[in-house]
Amino acid sequence: MSPTPHNLPGIGHPVARRTRGLRLVGPPGPPERTRTPLTDYQRLVHELKHHYKISIRKWRTHMSGIAYELTYRDGRIKRLISAPQPRSPVSAAIFLHEVGHHAIGFRRYASRCLEEHYVWQWTFREMEARGIRITHRVMRHFRRSMYHYVKRSHQRHEHVPAELAHFGHWPG
Repeated sequence: MSPTPHNLPGIGHPVARRTRGLRLVGPPGPPERTRTPLTDYQRLVHELKHHYKISIRKWRTHMSGIAYELTYRDGRIKRLISAPQPRSPVSAAIFLHEVGHHAIGFRRYASRCLEEHYVWQWTFREMEARGIRITHRVMRHFRRSMYHYVKRSHQRHEHVPAELAHFGHWPG
């Protein structure tokens, strides 16, 4: 009987062999799956979703967001946000800002620009508490957002609190 690749040791299928007390069986298989630890941003999303009972409607690809609630006839309330997935201080700030609307509550303040201001203050406190840097880009986004809401309040002839009047100019 002539040797074939299937009955020769080391050729064809792996053959178990003993070497100094170790059992070797052919080439190693695929690596074991290990759980990847959550990044700080993933942990942030996970914690806030559960704490405020929020669902992510959509991860946006651009730097804007929206927060809203759906109220059902039976009284249930579904809290939703669409925001960029936190990957940088700016996207984290936008995500936190939208969560802040749920944390503070909708229509709690008389003017929309005042509500936005308080939500931004909540956002900055959360960023500091979680060790997320408040960069100049985050501050630029904040100033532009506040300019937009103060301008809209003026256009609608709504009251703009004195402490927000300095947001009436385009940030330089």
